[in-house]
Amino acid sequence: MATPLTVLSGVQILLGGASVVLGVWGDLGSLVLVVFLAATAVWMHAFWRETDPMNRQMEMVHFNKDVALTGAALGFFWALSTDPALTLTGPLF
Repeated sequence: MATPLTVLSGVQILLGGASVVLGVWGDLGSLVLVVFLAATAVWMHAFWRETDPMNRQMEMVHFNKDVALTGAALGFFWALSTDPALTLTGPLF
C-alpha cells in the first residue's frame, strides 16, 4: 500500500497548497492540509514508539513541526473562511 498512499499524499499536498495559494476555495484547501499534516504527525512521526534516543529525538522534532504546520493551516482556514476578499471564489464553508 506504500505506493498508492504516497501518490495520495502528494495529491493532497499539491491540491491543498494550490488551492490556498491561488485562492480557489482556500478554506477547503487548508482543511485538506490540516488532515494531511495531522495524520502525518501521528502515523509517521510517532516518537513515543522509538527506543533509540537519537531516533526518538528526530521523530519528536518532525512531530512538533507537523503539529505547528497543522496550526498554521488552521489559521489559514480561519482567515480564508471569514474574509471572502482573500479568495477568488469566496469561502466554500
